[in-house]
Amino acid sequence: MGLLLVVGLALVSGWLYTKAGQKTPVVVVKSDIAMGEVIERADLSTVEVAGGVTAIAGANLDSVVGQRAAVGLMTGTLLQRSMLTQDHSMPDGMVQVGVAVTGGRLPAGGVTTGDRVQVLALPEAGGTGTAAPKVVAKDAEIFAAMEDPTRAGGFLLTVLVPADEAAGVAGASGSDSAVVVKVPRE
Repeated sequence: MGLLLVVGLALVSGWLYTKAGQKTPVVVVKSDIAMGEVIERADLSTVEVAGGVTAIAGANLDSVVGQRAAVGLMTGTLLQRSMLTQDHSMPDGMVQVGVAVTGGRLPAGGVTTGDRVQVLALPEAGGTGTAAPKVVAKDAEIFAAMEDPTRAGGFLLTVLVPADEAAGVAGASGSDSAVVVKVPRE
């Protein structure tokens, strides 16, 4: 009986060892991809993993190219189908607006895709009195964010705003008076 138990345990251990050594190629994100961004071949790679990982098989990498990121994807993320979308639409009444923000005009921790923000316009320099900043977008969402390669400490943001607030946001950005304030999700 003891011999049978030892042989059984040896067989189970051997089977587990061979399973643990088997690696499967899966799709991995090679560079950060913002939510809504079209995924390109250069953004992806494959990596071999062991175990019961749920991810898109490496053989299906080309099926991902051309789809959009349903969420912000960070470098090194094992890609799953639920992270992708083919939806190219924005919510009704919303538009995307580019905003250039200089250093010190957004939270120190920065903003990331999906953050809720307000966009303010600072009063003109040299104005009289103590004018307060004007809210130009009360309920905006960060669609994409990156460091400005042309201005040290600056950031380039794409914000999703109601269409009627787009002109105010663009004006604040164009006059270099935009300030981004992170607000809690409701």
